[in-house]
Amino acid sequence: MSSPPFIHIDEFDGADRFIRTKAFVNYTIDLRSHDPHQKVMLGDSDRGEVQRPCVVFNEDITLEEGCGYRFGGFDNQWDAGEEIQLKLAKGAWVNKFYDPSD
Repeated sequence: MSSPPFIHIDEFDGADRFIRTKAFVNYTIDLRSHDPHQKVMLGDSDRGEVQRPCVVFNEDITLEEGCGYRFGGFDNQWDAGEEIQLKLAKGAWVNKFYDPSD
């Protein structure tokens, strides 16, 4: 069984497939709801000024502003808002590789 493909956040196409990526959390977006429980804006300075929203449905995952992560999640298109995002739901994972407080 092969591992999911690695794609950069500027290569997302909303195909709703499981992928691997890495990015930094630029800031948190206030949702005023419990589902999803968190929404953040991701950025990757190596890829230019591109930003990509990330929604977190998995209650075991909480992302921190300023930190860098490697992600396993879904390259997803939210039809209602017509935005392409990283969706972290059941089966998703994150590994922090950078924390500015360290």
